[in-house]
Amino acid sequence: MNWEYIHLISHPFPIVLTIVGAGVGLVGWATGRESLERYGLVSFLIAAIMAIPSYISGITAADVVVDRTFVRPGIVQEHRTWATWASIVLVTSGIFAVFSMTQPEDGRLRRFVLLLGLGAAALTGFASFRGGKIVHGEDVERAPVIEQEAYMPTSGRNPA
Repeated sequence: MNWEYIHLISHPFPIVLTIVGAGVGLVGWATGRESLERYGLVSFLIAAIMAIPSYISGITAADVVVDRTFVRPGIVQEHRTWATWASIVLVTSGIFAVFSMTQPEDGRLRRFVLLLGLGAAALTGFASFRGGKIVHGEDVERAPVIEQEAYMPTSGRNPA
């Protein structure tokens, strides 16, 4: 198991939890359902916790991924930059979510955290979009062959 694999299995949690938490929390705010707002807060807290191993494994794996011949270093650096900003805002929203959960009667604080989480969801979504441009895999020599096979015309006969 390497850092790249750890990043690939840990990064969906903060992405999904942040986006779903922001959506559900804002729906709760719009409909006046405090329980849905609290769900958003709990989602931000769990996403912030899961962002830490995802970020650390991503930073560690970045050096390995950049060394591949079929990955542009600019893509990795851009993903790293946006992931850093997303992690900062996400962990901040998680900290504020904990504080908001200890102050259940303060609706303004809860809604501030939901708006902060919406910003974290936007940054996390954009960072994940940029990270989706990175090609993962271990077989460097096979990558160009796969691209060629996709564009080779077939004659209708089985080559075997």
